[in-house]
Amino acid sequence: MPLWKISAKNNWNWGSGKQLVKGMFIEMSTQTTTPPLGQTKNQEAIARAFNTKYSTSFDKSKMTMSYLTCEKIG
Repeated sequence: MPLWKISAKNNWNWGSGKQLVKGMFIEMSTQTTTPPLGQTKNQEAIARAFNTKYSTSFDKSKMTMSYLTCEKIG
């Protein structure tokens, strides 16, 4: 199972509890070698991981390549 690092590209602020800061990241494993960031089925899991780690309240619609980068780390 590949391991991915998903990081914030820049600073974004969508309101209270929804501030994404450059440098924030999560690690996520997937069943396939396809990067998780481009797949809508992974958006909710990515948002949940950020929300758990950073006590934010992002919705899945913001978990896209517009705001985040993805790199394989394992």
